[in-house]
Amino acid sequence: MASGEPNLQDCPYICPSERGKHPGSQQYGVAGGGSHENPYERPYVPGQVQPPVHKVYPAGSPPTYLPQPTESTSGDFLGMSGVGPWAAGHLDWTPQAGITGVRPVVDKYSITRYSTGEWRRNNEAVLTPRATDKAIAMEKQFKKEIADTFDQIQNAQNDSNNNLKKRVKDLSSWQKKVEAAEHAITEEINILDEYRARLKAACRILMLPEAIAKECLELRTSRYEPDLVRDDAEQELVNEVAIVGEIRRVFTETLAKAENQMLKNKAAKAAIESDWSDKMLTLKVDKKNLRMSPESSLILAHPGVARWPENGTTKEYWEHYCSESIRNCDDVRHESENLRGDLMTAITKGAQDLKTQGDRTNMALVDSIVATQQCCDHLEKNLKENLQKTADVENLIDYLNESLRKVDASTKLSETRLHGRNYERPNVENCRDEAQYALIAEHKLIKEKAEALRGQARQAEAVRSELMKYRGELEKEIACKRKSLSINEDRCARARAHMPTPEDFAAL
Repeated sequence: MASGEPNLQDCPYICPSERGKHPGSQQYGVAGGGSHENPYERPYVPGQVQPPVHKVYPAGSPPTYLPQPTESTSGDFLGMSGVGPWAAGHLDWTPQAGITGVRPVVDKYSITRYSTGEWRRNNEAVLTPRATDKAIAMEKQFKKEIADTFDQIQNAQNDSNNNLKKRVKDLSSWQKKVEAAEHAITEEINILDEYRARLKAACRILMLPEAIAKECLELRTSRYEPDLVRDDAEQELVNEVAIVGEIRRVFTETLAKAENQMLKNKAAKAAIESDWSDKMLTLKVDKKNLRMSPESSLILAHPGVARWPENGTTKEYWEHYCSESIRNCDDVRHESENLRGDLMTAITKGAQDLKTQGDRTNMALVDSIVATQQCCDHLEKNLKENLQKTADVENLIDYLNESLRKVDASTKLSETRLHGRNYERPNVENCRDEAQYALIAEHKLIKEKAEALRGQARQAEAVRSELMKYRGELEKEIACKRKSLSINEDRCARARAHMPTPEDFAAL
């Protein structure tokens, strides 16, 4: 500071240039106005002390314990000089005078270091809320940040809850689809199992027509030699056995396909049930998470869980897996449905073919029975005629024998007459007269007729033998035909009456 310039912070009572004056002294005054005069500048005169006068501050001034707008920078001056009746010492000038003001006087009653202005400024400094403002600002800022934090956390939780709700909705939708697919494949397994049981029953039923056809073939081997032929009925029975074998082969192959398809259905059901179980557990977890809140009693600290799991998948793969799981299950179910259609077609067509072949066999058997019956009737008619002819021939033979006996008597008569005439007539009387010629001619005629009758008798015997032989043949043929009729009409017909019908296959 220059030496000629006055210092506003210097005490007017110390500085010689401005002694007795103070920059702010004009601002102080009594109620009536006028400048303040320090009575301690002059020597004490009794009765000079004035009554107390209250200081008046401008309107709107702060409290008196705080700095006033009328104060100087050095604070209020003391109404006591460095010398006087009460001065017990002298003033010290220090380098802190510009900051703290002039050091007050020190007497025997008190040691005062600060001025009133300094005291007021100290009060202001003490009363000024430094850390409090900082604390208030910090509190306001932190509360705002905490409120923002909780708002952000709440928004994040709301977003998570919305995403969880959407996820639960998606899971519920897929779970219903998977459950529908699981119910469908379960129903298909039950239906296919019923169809498989029907196919097994159809295979067991096939044993009956096969046994009937084989029994008929075996019975027909008991026919006698002439009727042991491969007729239409025999051929149809052989065809029937072959058709039964083909139907059994088809049934066996279809049954193997059904068994394989049943394994596929069960595998598809196990896969879809596993997917359904996973979705149910996931749905339970997500619903549990959706019900949770910061006030829940089930929440715990799990450090290190904010990371992607090692076996985690993407949402696209999850959707692809869900759709593929349902599609695979539906494909297996459709394949099973098609196999059921083929299975029923095999049973229905097989039963129809078996019925058709059975009708062909029955018709062939009927035709054979009719032909055999007609032949048997004709044979019986011939047998009757043969018996009649045989009786007639036997009567003829008897008549021929009787005739031969009569001819023999005539022969004997003729020979007796000739013997008497040849050996009993004497000498010349034994002549060849007309009687002799007549007897010889008679004997010759009788001999010829006897030989003719014997030839006829032999022919009659031969015819009788032929008739007897034919009779045996007829009786044998009739027995053969009756045997065939008994086999075809009785035993085979009774056996074939138990042939299964398509209705029996359809009722399985």
